[in-house]
Amino acid sequence: MVSSQEERNEPSLRKDLNPIAGVIRPYSQSPVPMWIVSGIFLASSVVPPNPLRPPLMQRLGFGAIFAGAGYVTSTGDIYNGTGISTAWSLTYLFLNIRKALRPPRSSLSLILSSAALFSSTLYGTEYFLLQEKDDS
Repeated sequence: MVSSQEERNEPSLRKDLNPIAGVIRPYSQSPVPMWIVSGIFLASSVVPPNPLRPPLMQRLGFGAIFAGAGYVTSTGDIYNGTGISTAWSLTYLFLNIRKALRPPRSSLSLILSSAALFSSTLYGTEYFLLQEKDDS
């Protein structure tokens, strides 16, 4: 059972997020940032393999996943599109952030990790904070 104190905190949290929502929502409900991240991952596939860089199959796979998440968002399914993008961005970071930040560094690894961090932040904010949950 939800206490009255918790019920009072929920609307104030939503109220505090309104200025953030006005800035973030036009971008977090658009497929364009996802397609840009996808393009970065797919374009990185022309760079030859190197132990400092993520494997080629990861770059192609994550690029395809982000393109698919952009497609889902473009069809109007914002909830699932942002969820897919957030989940796979965090997965990429889990697999590759340590290698990207540890010396010697590869600029490509840093760019890909930054793109995944951007995607997880933008779409994660929409998915976890800004979307109204259905009570059905």
